[in-house]
Amino acid sequence: MHGGEMEVKPGYKYTEVGVIPENWNASMIGEVATFSGGSQPPRSTFRFTPASGYIRLIQIRDYKTDAFTTFVPEDLVRKRCSAEDVMIGRYGPPVFQILRGLDGAYNVALIKVNPERNRVDKDFLYYTLKTDALFDLIDSLSRRTSGQTGVDMSALKAYGLALPPLPEQRTIATALSDMDALLNGLDRLIAKKRAIKQATMQQLLTGQTRLPGFSGEWEVKRMGEFTECTAGGTPSTLISSYWGGSIRWMNSGELNLKQVKDVTGRITEEGLRNSSTKMIPVGCVLVGLAGQGKTRGTVAMNLIEICTNQSIAAIFPNRSFVSEYLYYNLDSRYDELRDLSSGDGGRGGLNLTLIKSLPIPFPNVDEQAAIAAVLGDMDAEITALETRRIKIRALNQAMMQELLSGRTRLITPGAKSADEELTQTGGRKENVHFLRSVLAAEIIDQLHDQPTFGHVKFEKMMFLVEHLCEMDTGSTYHRKAAGPYDNRALRSIDSQLQKQQWFEARKQEGRYQYVPLAKRGGHKSYFDRHFSGIVETFEKILSTFKTAKTEQCEIVATLLAAWSDLLREKEAVSDEMIVHEVLHNWHEAPQRMSEDRWLAALGWMREKGFVPKGVALP
Repeated sequence: MHGGEMEVKPGYKYTEVGVIPENWNASMIGEVATFSGGSQPPRSTFRFTPASGYIRLIQIRDYKTDAFTTFVPEDLVRKRCSAEDVMIGRYGPPVFQILRGLDGAYNVALIKVNPERNRVDKDFLYYTLKTDALFDLIDSLSRRTSGQTGVDMSALKAYGLALPPLPEQRTIATALSDMDALLNGLDRLIAKKRAIKQATMQQLLTGQTRLPGFSGEWEVKRMGEFTECTAGGTPSTLISSYWGGSIRWMNSGELNLKQVKDVTGRITEEGLRNSSTKMIPVGCVLVGLAGQGKTRGTVAMNLIEICTNQSIAAIFPNRSFVSEYLYYNLDSRYDELRDLSSGDGGRGGLNLTLIKSLPIPFPNVDEQAAIAAVLGDMDAEITALETRRIKIRALNQAMMQELLSGRTRLITPGAKSADEELTQTGGRKENVHFLRSVLAAEIIDQLHDQPTFGHVKFEKMMFLVEHLCEMDTGSTYHRKAAGPYDNRALRSIDSQLQKQQWFEARKQEGRYQYVPLAKRGGHKSYFDRHFSGIVETFEKILSTFKTAKTEQCEIVATLLAAWSDLLREKEAVSDEMIVHEVLHNWHEAPQRMSEDRWLAALGWMREKGFVPKGVALP
């Protein structure tokens, strides 16, 4: 401290929103964005199936269930949102929700965020609204509106934010968007692995599919015929000497651990003696008899010695069966276990009599162990993915705090001219990202006036040019529904094109199109200087796909990417292997087209010479 002022490191300044970079501004959300609440036509006009002249009505309860089953007359709608818009759910719980991907009319439970385009990037504002600090503030200041918890809009508008220049906002938003894409990709992969495991359980645990080396008929026994089954109990909570000892005691809410390695409860020897709970050995299969939510019918296994409460049935292990096999068998029958509940309407819960009467199909113990091992490996893979997701989510939260506060910078402030982009301190040096925008500008310059050309087709053309011309432009493509996609590179290119006044990516009639700007053609001297060696292949690619539909470009780019990936792992790759990679290891979207169509596209690619480096042509 000097003279009452806070010391800050060079390049930073102290403001009302904290220490921020010198070329950033301190602002409030209400200064860079306006907010428009929704409206709702009369309920008498509602339809619950699509019809001509009707539009989907977005309601917050629909968003939670992904239903969106209400439709209203389009001519009565005053407030609409698109999938690109940032929306706020204004009523809770939770109090404050930041939503995207909505397309239709929106009702009074939603508010559209309207950023001032010349001051704040929409994606940057989206991530600012998602910060934990803002969520905590809005939750703490929530107010009651007609009996519902609502968002305090005055507090939201007055919330301070650090505002970088627009190019840096876009760079920050791109980095955070890439992290979101990674998390979403993991979510889809985890869901896919779970679905595969579920299908495998159905096949293996019923004997529909047999593992190699096993044959013979299975035997069906009822649970009570081959093992002991018991429930636990709870020591009196009024006697303190029963609690706080060294004996692990499990309540039914902990069944969701599935593989129980520790529990929160502890009781004493005295508590054990004076209650109906009992010690159960390692390797028991545990079944929820009753409890809140989805506890009833939930199955777990204890990997440590424990005792349980009265809402858990413990099935004791013995040499006649493999406990892990029994665990997976019962785990696959969750709905059946819930339907077995006693009492009126199945609300009475499970009991030991029902558990003991369950029929269990049994192969011999060797086949049981083999089946359990296969399913255990699948569980381990899913657990590893879930652990990775937790770590990446924590990293994402830390990145948001660092980038949105300016503590970590991704770009050096200050715009450069085209020539400056190619000149670095210490002499002239090619800037690969600038040259990528030059390559992009030439593609756009030749194709922008084609009715089929937009963001998606441009991305596929970039991929094809980079790979078939063997260009390294620093792009990192990911497997997406529409083929190989690099969101960060696309945003970088769009930003550079606009900065150089060559082209602007502008949303028109529901899709992005490239609009020429004042200095269109300014890239050509750089293109001629740096890309003269690829002109022949480049022109062949553009002439071939100039009038092609976007879907054709997606197909070729996807096949080329999958083909190249396989060649990095294998010396010889067949067409069937490439198509299998696309249909089963890429994304669900390619499965909308038949295998024959993918194979025909591969044949066409070979005829045209659009194949990975080193592949022999016919």
